[in-house]
Amino acid sequence: MTTAEVAGRDDAPTAVPPPARSRPRRDIEGLRAIAVLSVLVYHAGLAWLPGGFAGVDVFFVISGFLITSLMVREVEQRGRLRLARFWARRARRLLPAGTLVLAFSALVTVFCLPAGDRKPFGGDIVAAAFYLVNWRLGDREVDYLAEDVGASPVQHYWSLAVEEQFYIVWPLLIALVVALVSQRRRLALFATVAVLTLASFAWTLHYVQEVPGQAFFVSTTRVWELGVGALLAVAYPVLVRLPQWLRQVAGWAGLAAIATVMLAYEPSWDWPGLGTLLPVLGTAGVILAGGTTPDRGVGAVIGIRPAVWIGALSYSLYLWHWPFIVGAQGLWGDDLRVRHLLLVVAVSAIPAWLSYRYLENPVRESRRLAANRPALVMGGVLTAVAGLTGAAVIASFALVGTVPVANAEESPGAAAIGTRPAGYWAEQRSVEAIRPSPLDAATDMPQIYDDSCVVNNYGDLKQCEYGAPDGERTVVLVGDSKAMQWFTPLHELARAQGWKLVVIGKNGCEFADVVRPGPDGNPNPSCDDWSQRSLAEILDLRPDLVVTVTRWSVAMPGGPYDEDTPLTRKAMVDGLVHHWQALRDAGIAVAPIVDNPGLSNRPECVQENLDDLRKCAFDMARQSKGSGAAAQLEAAERVEGVRPVDMNDLACPDGRTCPAVIGNVIVYRSGTHISDTYAETLTPMLGERMAAATDGLFGTAS
Repeated sequence: MTTAEVAGRDDAPTAVPPPARSRPRRDIEGLRAIAVLSVLVYHAGLAWLPGGFAGVDVFFVISGFLITSLMVREVEQRGRLRLARFWARRARRLLPAGTLVLAFSALVTVFCLPAGDRKPFGGDIVAAAFYLVNWRLGDREVDYLAEDVGASPVQHYWSLAVEEQFYIVWPLLIALVVALVSQRRRLALFATVAVLTLASFAWTLHYVQEVPGQAFFVSTTRVWELGVGALLAVAYPVLVRLPQWLRQVAGWAGLAAIATVMLAYEPSWDWPGLGTLLPVLGTAGVILAGGTTPDRGVGAVIGIRPAVWIGALSYSLYLWHWPFIVGAQGLWGDDLRVRHLLLVVAVSAIPAWLSYRYLENPVRESRRLAANRPALVMGGVLTAVAGLTGAAVIASFALVGTVPVANAEESPGAAAIGTRPAGYWAEQRSVEAIRPSPLDAATDMPQIYDDSCVVNNYGDLKQCEYGAPDGERTVVLVGDSKAMQWFTPLHELARAQGWKLVVIGKNGCEFADVVRPGPDGNPNPSCDDWSQRSLAEILDLRPDLVVTVTRWSVAMPGGPYDEDTPLTRKAMVDGLVHHWQALRDAGIAVAPIVDNPGLSNRPECVQENLDDLRKCAFDMARQSKGSGAAAQLEAAERVEGVRPVDMNDLACPDGRTCPAVIGNVIVYRSGTHISDTYAETLTPMLGERMAAATDGLFGTAS
């Protein structure tokens, strides 16, 4: 979201002193105020504004309209577009405050957030410096393994990245049209923009169904919103000739559409999608209503003096509020309430005003930076400084103190359970060495992730083979990341017995005839498709044994679904029975490993409580309620010959409490996932229990 451009304002002087700025349109400043306040209130967590994030969509349209208006006016006045001048103007307006807030976000990351966040968030700052962070966040959104990565202090820069990319490409497009067309340029521009806008909107409708979480952030699904504003700018001379009463109707209807989304948004709405038309077209209607009379009708209502003041400050307010919220949450966590977050947002207005008054305006009006070259050099320097700031945050990770890393002999993991009373591990206060380091435990994953054998939530089916390629027998490991956490011990067992191990993994997707929500909370039918295809491939492969895990206890039935269909335990159990029975009917053994309980951020907890690890233990019964264990056990009772393999007594030795460290090994790496190091120490026990569950077919007898 960029609040830099003001209608009718030409704030990029080409000579010294800079030319006077024309009066901004009060109605557009009022729109800015509505947009930024809705975002701020939404981020503070007020339930009565569930669609407050749509303020960003309002800004997209405003930016598309104003930027295109400036460029079209210059083309008509001068016959060409001065690209260097345009980009110098953007650099003066946007980069000083943007860089300052990135530096502040770096301080928030280092001093307010867990040490483990420095690597991902430092990378976010680098990406934000180069206005690519929206693509980075889009990738993270579909990365099930990033579930423990919290809200980045620069997450809000995603919309700035979209607009900066627009500011680079859009002038080049207009310059190209101007170079190719000498007559009726507005018509040519309108046709070009219309084609691109419609293409982007069509792509959005498709992509939001395929990969909804990623579709929210990427530029290709947002171009059409800026394009609507651009179309309005190109067609403006014609549209303002419409009767004033008709334009005012469009304005009031537009304001009502914006309010409807902000007050009545439902999570089932695709976003960006058809629902996004309301704030986008609504904003266009309000801008059109201003036309030749911005201070009348709807413009008079939203263009009151306080709104104009907030609108002028909106870019700074947007920049500063989010790192304040993230920093407060890092310091006080669950103790924060909505009233506290509202206070935090209010406090962030102080540096926002100071930034606007003493940095943004002086730089924009500076005589020394009036020429293009100094402004562009300044922009390059600020971008480099911001990037180096993010790199420094990443580098600071190496300076974080922690417990020494233990060697294999010092860290037996599960093998140490029998050497102590069962309750010892939950009461253990500290260790002298640990493996892996709590700072690196989140990346302690099986080899198959380095081999890119596990696809993301919306990825296609993929098979990988390990063990003996020509082994006499074949084992298939299939399922989501909870199944994949058992790869290392299964691989060790397969190699010991000369068997082939086939891996079919997809993060966030169950091997069952069900539909589960994706990371964004909406149903992910690609999981059902993947699961059905996986079953078909396994039946064609005809392995001797299939090993799987079920992460969730509830789901929607497989096949065609309604978004309002509730998630039920019955649907999950029926879906498991469907797949397991199909395998048993084909003569294939099935050995489901019972899902383990878990609690997020255990390595982070270990790092923060090295002097009292008891704080990182959790209640087994409470955390088991959300696991897939109960559904697996119920399904196994309905399929003859299926005997689950339960390893949970080795994660929670006393049957009540699950410690974060056992035998000097961190048990959990992220979310509810067992660390690869701890899973490896479970190999002998898994071999014994697999052998018992399969009547000696696979595993090693004690």
